[in-house]
Amino acid sequence: MMKNLRVVSLAQRRYLFLVLMLLCAPALDAAEYPVKTVQIINPFPPGAVTDIVARILAPKMSAALGQPVVIVNKAGGGGAVGIQAAKEAAPDGYTILVTPPPILLIPLVNKNSGFTMKDFTALSLATSSPNTTVVRKESPWKTLEEFIAEAKKTPGQLTYGSAGPGTTPHFIGELVKMKTGVDLTHVPLGSESAAATSLLGGHINIAFLTLGTTRSHIEAGTLRALAVASNRRLKDFPDVPTTVEKGFPELNLKIWVGFFAPAKTPAAIVKRLAAVINESLKDREVAANIEKSQAIIENFGPEEAAKFFAEEERKWSEVARVAKIAH
Repeated sequence: MMKNLRVVSLAQRRYLFLVLMLLCAPALDAAEYPVKTVQIINPFPPGAVTDIVARILAPKMSAALGQPVVIVNKAGGGGAVGIQAAKEAAPDGYTILVTPPPILLIPLVNKNSGFTMKDFTALSLATSSPNTTVVRKESPWKTLEEFIAEAKKTPGQLTYGSAGPGTTPHFIGELVKMKTGVDLTHVPLGSESAAATSLLGGHINIAFLTLGTTRSHIEAGTLRALAVASNRRLKDFPDVPTTVEKGFPELNLKIWVGFFAPAKTPAAIVKRLAAVINESLKDREVAANIEKSQAIIENFGPEEAAKFFAEEERKWSEVARVAKIAH
């Protein structure tokens, strides 16, 4: 009888040992993390703002983590291919995602996209770029008010260009229509640079593009900026009024870059990655290089970033519904 009790006792001890090992495994993994290369998936081609921001941050992140940090470009589907790949990656901290607004715009446009914001955990809202409302220099409109007045006189006749259906400039154009009460015709063009080229050629009347795309044209005088989406005037363009000044605070739009991890990534690893991104963004060399790329450092941590992204999702969901963008 004593022998049987001893056997049961040993079995119980082995069982408890296994349970404890399983319970402690995530903590042990988090404590040891990282032990190999960390990859950042960029769902857009090299040279895109996400690629630039990630490559500026990668060396600092690598130094802090003690492991290589590499950028993997997985472009396609307006960002959908790379975002889907990040969603499907193991939630172990070795694959994270850097992306602009399409992470939340794509599911609004395509209900069968295969991912939503719920599939990711926010690590950081890293940077943003102000949006610019531009027309070509030969256009008759010197101010945003003049353009709006003309558009109201000729509903549907004036055109705006975007990077394509469901892209950020498309959503911005539809939001502009909602908030100003004008009727503009959307012309999808394939990329921001293509929209700028079309505007320069007089094929469209107006565009709502990032400062990174329009800056050189504004400086050269070939495009006229009617407004910049910002709380304050830009130091490099002090004569360009803000959308807030013009009475449209809802059009104070940020074209942001965020970092995300797959949803089930352990909290300790999320905290570590977020801290590394946070500290990297505070580095003077990083800050200088980001400023050169026409971006502004935001550096929101996970909680603040999650709140910002939730508000963005609410705002753009309403635009998709009103403009009937979804399919």
